[in-house]
Amino acid sequence: MIKRVISALVLVPIVVYTVVWADFFYVKLLVMLIGALAYTEWMSLSFSLFNFTKLFYLSCFLFFSVFFLFYPDYSMDALFFCFVAHMVVNFTSLEEGSFLNNQFYFSGLLYSSLYLFAVPFMGLYSGRLLLLVLFISIWVGDSFAFFCGKAFGKRKLAPVISPKKTVEGAICGVVFGAALGGVFGYLLGLDIQDVLVVASVSNLSGILGDLAESVPKRFFGKKDSSNLIPGHGGVLDRLDSFAFAVFFSYLVLLWKNSLF
Repeated sequence: MIKRVISALVLVPIVVYTVVWADFFYVKLLVMLIGALAYTEWMSLSFSLFNFTKLFYLSCFLFFSVFFLFYPDYSMDALFFCFVAHMVVNFTSLEEGSFLNNQFYFSGLLYSSLYLFAVPFMGLYSGRLLLLVLFISIWVGDSFAFFCGKAFGKRKLAPVISPKKTVEGAICGVVFGAALGGVFGYLLGLDIQDVLVVASVSNLSGILGDLAESVPKRFFGKKDSSNLIPGHGGVLDRLDSFAFAVFFSYLVLLWKNSLF
């Protein structure tokens, strides 16, 4: 617990500064680095050593990230280029017995790319402060889910995927995360509709993100994706909720602004 607190005290100010004040160019570089670290952890779950195949997929992720973050008009072209390259690499996968591993690596490329949506999210109206609301919401939601689950949890949420998570903890996390995130956004003077969308969607989708990241860890028998962050595990462990939260919140805000 002490390690978790110390890590949080170090990381939270960095996150706040990056989200609110950092130059957008450096934000993009940091987001790409976070995605690359998460993707490296994803590939390491399969136990095999870092080899040419993993280097190829990591290069594909970086290639796509550059286009997504700096040349977004061509990001779809870049993604399908990576997909075609992935298919070509699989020409020898049957002989090498690596077909399933390669599918796992490509799915991880897509999963790790969800972090990149933090950048277009920040580009929305009041996007930087709304992203801060998102972080506050899921941090509060995760904390309440953990403590309420320990205190009142009886029904397992997903016993095969994540045995310690409970329905009661999840409900507490969503309610308190959305409520306190909403209050925080209101105090910042943000549009209350946008705040409520971000606070509620981020907590609901964050549960799905948490479980989705737990599936490959459970399959490969891993407790943590790495030990990069003391007390928290790896980047995947710390930002499991964030991946789905930022993606779905961005989509809902985009649709809301387009339709209304």
